Amino acid sequence: MRIAFVTDSYKPKIGGIESAVRNIAYTLAEEHEVYVITSSKRIGGYRVEQDGPVEVIRIDAGRLYYKGVTVNPFSLIAVMKVLRELRPEVVHGQGLFSLLSLMGAFAGKRLRLPSLLTAHSFIGRDTPRYVVGTLRFMAKRADLVTAVSKAVAEEVYRRLRPREIAVTYNCIRLAEWSREDPLELPGDPVVVSVLRLVPRKNPLALLKVAERLKQEVPSAVLYVVGDGYLRKPMESRAAARGLNNLMFLGAASGDTLRRVLAASHLFVLPTKLEAFGLSALEAMAMEVPVVAMRSGGVAEVVEDGVSGLLAADEEELAALTASLAADEALRKYMGARARERAELFDCSRIARSYMAAYERAFEVCGARRVEGSSKL
Repeated sequence: MRIAFVTDSYKPKIGGIESAVRNIAYTLAEEHEVYVITSSKRIGGYRVEQDGPVEVIRIDAGRLYYKGVTVNPFSLIAVMKVLRELRPEVVHGQGLFSLLSLMGAFAGKRLRLPSLLTAHSFIGRDTPRYVVGTLRFMAKRADLVTAVSKAVAEEVYRRLRPREIAVTYNCIRLAEWSREDPLELPGDPVVVSVLRLVPRKNPLALLKVAERLKQEVPSAVLYVVGDGYLRKPMESRAAARGLNNLMFLGAASGDTLRRVLAASHLFVLPTKLEAFGLSALEAMAMEVPVVAMRSGGVAEVVEDGVSGLLAADEEELAALTASLAADEALRKYMGARARERAELFDCSRIARSYMAAYERAFEVCGARRVEGSSKL
């Protein structure tokens, strides 16, 4: 099958969606032809690159490119041109908040190709009405909408009312995650958190975690992997509170991130409403137990009391992290269960749900074609 992913979120950008798209694209490319149509800052036309088994086509969005997202309406012309040349059998827009993704799904419909849209995040209560209206318009016209967790699927269905929605979980390529060659990170235990340092990820809660660790497990060190405009305020507050057990490593991905996780003993995720929690799954693949919030999609990944612990609020998050940091035997037990749980989200398994979604999109697209022909 010839599959075209269309998204603003792809390498070399660093983030959960970027990793998720790369993981499933690489896996599907083992048996199918996979193309990723994405964006760049250059002006005019498009460029073709090879990324491992995947062919990447970068649409040049020029100056109308804001914070990594295409906002150039003329990019639709380039997307249409690329799709006509590639002649894929299915067009898959990755991300509701990627305009290029929406353009891809729209272009796919114009070319009478099965088209899908995948929601990688919650819509959010503060999303402007005109944006929700646009998303509802596009979701109703896609042959199939999918979501990366049941929690996201429920919200998307309630807010957008697509004709049909399915769950296609994010995945990891398990063979890429091993505890070989860990970084040398002081701390007993080493506690790690991987997230963007922006308000919606709730990184300030890590200050409470560090305070609780300093009180109850003074030998522990909490390392924050990620960057964002809240980094400097967090560093200032940590210094003011004397939290010398809170260290900032900056953004990392690929082998660097793997080496950090290989050195860790415990992972903490403070996000209040995580759509899936790919970073938590990556830690679990490294036999690292997870402490996270009970809400959102991460609760579908972490089994409370088995592969990690789930908290109701920030205070409980800090308490549970300190408690597990102090219990080496329980950490090792949960770490082993975490690896077993991660196997269920290996891309070789999740690829089956993707193929089932494509088959369903084919069925819906075919039915619409018949319906359209009967009205002529």
